[in-house]
Amino acid sequence: MHTRTIVDPRYGAKLTGKAGDTTIGVMYANDEAPGYADDVTERGLGQSAQTFVGRMRYDLYSESYVGAIVTSREFADSSNQVAGLDSNFRMGDTHSFGVRAVGTQTTDLDGLETSGFLLDASIRSTGRNLSYFLAHYALSPDFRTDVGFVRRVDQRATFGNIGYAWWPENWIVSWGPNFTYMRGHNFAGDLDDEQFNAGVNLSFMNNIRFDGNISREMERFGGINFHKTRFSYMGVNSASRRVSFGVGSNGGDQVYYDEERPYLGRDFGWRTFLNLRFVSRWSTRIFVDTNRFVNVTAAEQDELVFDVNIFRTQTTYQFTDRLLFRNISEFHSFDQRLNLNFLLTYRINAGTVFYVGYDDRYQQGDLISRDANGDGIDDRYFPTVSMLRTNRAFFTKLQYLFRY
Repeated sequence: MHTRTIVDPRYGAKLTGKAGDTTIGVMYANDEAPGYADDVTERGLGQSAQTFVGRMRYDLYSESYVGAIVTSREFADSSNQVAGLDSNFRMGDTHSFGVRAVGTQTTDLDGLETSGFLLDASIRSTGRNLSYFLAHYALSPDFRTDVGFVRRVDQRATFGNIGYAWWPENWIVSWGPNFTYMRGHNFAGDLDDEQFNAGVNLSFMNNIRFDGNISREMERFGGINFHKTRFSYMGVNSASRRVSFGVGSNGGDQVYYDEERPYLGRDFGWRTFLNLRFVSRWSTRIFVDTNRFVNVTAAEQDELVFDVNIFRTQTTYQFTDRLLFRNISEFHSFDQRLNLNFLLTYRINAGTVFYVGYDDRYQQGDLISRDANGDGIDDRYFPTVSMLRTNRAFFTKLQYLFRY
C-alpha cells in the first residue's frame, strides 16, 4: 500500500503497536478527492472513498517473520479488497528465503467483478565475498490495488543476480563485478522483457565510491520488440561530514511509449546531489535530475522530443532536541510546476509527536489545463506565463505513544 493514494483526506486515524513478538498496525481515512468532478452526472460526485489498512507481523527469530496485510477501499458502488501473506526466514549467517502471496477482489462502478493474484518467492545470500539473489514472481492480468501503485500486471518473471567482492583494504577498500539476468513473459506466453546487465562496484578510502554498469535489453511494447543498449554510472564522495556530493549519468536506447506509434529513441540524463552540513543543527540537500530524449528515426536527425530538469532542495533546522523545521522545494521544468512544503515538528518522546505543515503548489498559467467538457481534449484557461497557485493545504497531525 502507499499513502499517496489518499489525496484529500477529510479525516483519518492510524494506530500502531507491538506486544512481545507481534507488531500490529491499522489505518483508516475518509478521502474526498475521488468525489471531485466537473460533470454533474459523474457517478460518485461529492462522495468520499473509505480506506482501511491492517497489518500484522509475528517475529519468529532474528530476521525471520510471518505477516499478513488486508486493505479495503470503497467508493460509491465500487470496491477493492486485498489480502496477503508474507514471510522471511533466515537460514544460517548468510542465507534467507522469502515468500509472498496476495489476492485481490475488485468491483468497478459498472458492477463488473474481477480477481487477481501475486505470487513471489526469493532466496538471497549475502557473504563477504560472494553474494547472489534469485527470485520468481507472477502477477495476474486482473490484479489491482486501489491503495497502492502497480506499474504493470500480466507478467511472469525470473530474476537472478550474482556478485563477487575482493577486499585489498588499501586505497581501494573493495571492488568487484556483478551480473544480472531477467526474463519475463505475459500470461499468454509471449516474451515481454529480457535483460542482461554487467556492472562493477568500487569502494575507496575516505568514503568514496563508484558504481557503473552496462546492459543489453529487449522490451516488447505495442506488439513490437525493441532492443536496447544502456549504461549508467554514479560516483559519490562522502569524505567530509560537512560537504558530500555525487555525480552520475545514464542513457542509451529508450522506447517512446506512444500507444499508436511507438519508436526507439535515445535518452541521456545527469544525476547530481550536494549535501551541506556546516553546523550541527542545520543541513541542506540539493538534487538535480535531468533527462533529454531525442527521436533518432525522424527525418531531421536527433529531433528533440523533450528536455526535462528537476530541481529539489531539502533543508532541516533543529532548533532544540524537540523542535525541528523542514522545508522541501521542488521545481519541474517540463510543466513548469513549483511545489513548496513546510513542516514544523515537536517531539515529546520517541513515539509522541505533533506536526504542523503547509503545502503550496504553483504552475505556469498557460500550462494549466483540464478536460472540462469530456471531449478528451484539455482546455487551457490562463493565457499567461506567470506562476499561478493551483492548490494549497494546511495540515496538523498528532502521534501519541501509549505505554503499558
